[in-house]
Amino acid sequence: MSYQKIDLGNNNKRTRNKKKLCPDCRDTNDYVNLFSNKISKIEEIVDEFRTNLSSRKTNKFSTFNAKFTLNNVPCELEYNLSQFTLEDLQKLVIFTTPNRNNNNEYSSSNKSNESVSSEDSNSESSQED
Repeated sequence: MSYQKIDLGNNNKRTRNKKKLCPDCRDTNDYVNLFSNKISKIEEIVDEFRTNLSSRKTNKFSTFNAKFTLNNVPCELEYNLSQFTLEDLQKLVIFTTPNRNNNNEYSSSNKSNESVSSEDSNSESSQED
């Protein structure tokens, strides 16, 4: 009796022949490759921009120096607005914004409070009559 030798290795894989691309398929493939290259370049530029931006000190945008005189003594103050709370920022705006005449509808919020209180007092006086 003779035995048949069986090779269990994967050396006998069947390979399919690749179909030849039609001219339209080649053009499409070329356009896809071109588009991929363009996207890769854009990604490189964005990554480079991000690394350059993060390497700079961005905290300088919110740091301010204030020079003023207090009791005839020149003073200099450096402060970082990014560390301020919203309440502190509102106080700073109210303090540093000049209070114009009361005819200006965009003046500080105190005017709107005054007008509301004056309307309330007017309505109370009309109710008494």
